[in-house]
Amino acid sequence: MIDLLLTNARVYTVDPAQPWAEAVACRAGRIVAVGRAASLDALAGPRTCRVDCGGRLVLPGLTDAHVHTLAYAIRRRQVSLFGLPDLAAVGQRLAAAVAAAVPGEWLLGWGWDSNRWDEQPTAALLDAIAPAHPVALARMDMHTWWVNSRALAIAGVTAETPDPPDSAIGRDAAGRPNGLFSEWNAIALIERHVPPPDAATLAGWLAETVAEANRLGLTGLHDQRVEREGAESLRLFQALRRDGRLTLRVHANVAADYLTEAAALGLQSGFGDDNLWLGHVKAFADGAMGSRTAAMLAPYEGEPDNSGIVVTSADKLWSTIVAAGEAGFPMSVHAIGDRAVREVLDVMGEWATTRGAATRLPMPQRIEHVQLIHPDDLGRLAEHGIVASVQPVHLSSDWRTADRVWGARARTTYAFRALLDRGTALAFGSDAPVAPLNPLLGIHAAVTRQDEAGEPAGGWYAAERLTVAEAIEGYTLGPARLSGKADRLGSITPGKYADLVVLSENLFEIEPAAIPNVTVWLTAFDGRVVYEEEE
Repeated sequence: MIDLLLTNARVYTVDPAQPWAEAVACRAGRIVAVGRAASLDALAGPRTCRVDCGGRLVLPGLTDAHVHTLAYAIRRRQVSLFGLPDLAAVGQRLAAAVAAAVPGEWLLGWGWDSNRWDEQPTAALLDAIAPAHPVALARMDMHTWWVNSRALAIAGVTAETPDPPDSAIGRDAAGRPNGLFSEWNAIALIERHVPPPDAATLAGWLAETVAEANRLGLTGLHDQRVEREGAESLRLFQALRRDGRLTLRVHANVAADYLTEAAALGLQSGFGDDNLWLGHVKAFADGAMGSRTAAMLAPYEGEPDNSGIVVTSADKLWSTIVAAGEAGFPMSVHAIGDRAVREVLDVMGEWATTRGAATRLPMPQRIEHVQLIHPDDLGRLAEHGIVASVQPVHLSSDWRTADRVWGARARTTYAFRALLDRGTALAFGSDAPVAPLNPLLGIHAAVTRQDEAGEPAGGWYAAERLTVAEAIEGYTLGPARLSGKADRLGSITPGKYADLVVLSENLFEIEPAAIPNVTVWLTAFDGRVVYEEEE
């Protein structure tokens, strides 16, 4: 007898052997049959959970291939500055937070984007809003923090404080800190003074984030932990796993800072189970476009002296990828600018040519973002079996900025079609909290190349659009292949895990512009319903 039967549905399986079906039968956490509703109904018994989907679209459970999960859980509790059009709106949002805060406590926020504003952020602007609080506000890409004078004083940052390695402290004309800190080593000067939440609080916030992910149709994620989040998120995920509350399949990357410790313990990629396992070793090649710290082959438009920041040199990347491979880990490298992407391709290509065949890693190498790639490099990922782990949702908020800071070079920004047509495997994610966690927004962006307002008309470099089916694969089989688990995840195929999502509308039938309005009707994880939309 089966445990779960989804019937009266439009089932898109992402399995070319049987692309469409009417029903899915599940038992003991696995899919046991896919086919016509009448034939599968005979498998049900009195204890079967029957779900009449009312003709709705059923997909494999969606996986976000790039989430900073703990950071997202924390940011959800902070002041959101996403989408605010100017400093006046920022001031209003912060003033409300100040009124509700205890005098003297840190005021934390995230999501601002000064590329939308006529005036640029400074410490003095925050001083006028919150003179009695230290304030620290992360830019939407998290690569720049904006702080006030009280925070500067607590951190002891003065005009004499040198720029940390591979980072920058913003300064005024007199050389005094102006409140902006770009890249991790500079941000750390402030962050180390911010009191962290205790473990019990973080555990509660992470559990809420798992529930939110299920509500958005996610049954898996790739946790892109960095050194600042450290071992904390892996400990918390393990606690949820032990308690039976981890209703996601978590591919947990290891920050490059911990590679030596992981290797000393004999840990390798894939260690764990199909609910929680170790994935790639994560490193950063450069910064971010919006912060103008992405490493470029040529300077930013209108900034002849700025070609971004190289966070990790090619020589250091080489030594890291060699050490990771010897320890049994593939690499996941953040690369935004065309110089960073090229240097990572050089390193990964050399490794594949000289060492890859003898290493036999369980997962492919991956580059995160591949935001701007030089036309000459478009075929190089496929050549070496490197996966492009990309975030279509960024296009919605970044296309105007890309035009402004990269000019004509932006033609190969988010070049999904060009990469796919050259044989590159794609895995889609959100980069939350940098962008919303909702995968439907990513599908919309990939299919339309527009923001939610329908701009630009016709789509930004519309030749790079994907089909709905291709976008869905980016959130299903794409991440499964990247984890080396395509034999058990990523499609509605008998024998695979019963991770399923039912949507309120059929993405194949509605206008693409309406995709952001689609909601999740039901999510099943491991054959159990973990979310149902309230009627």
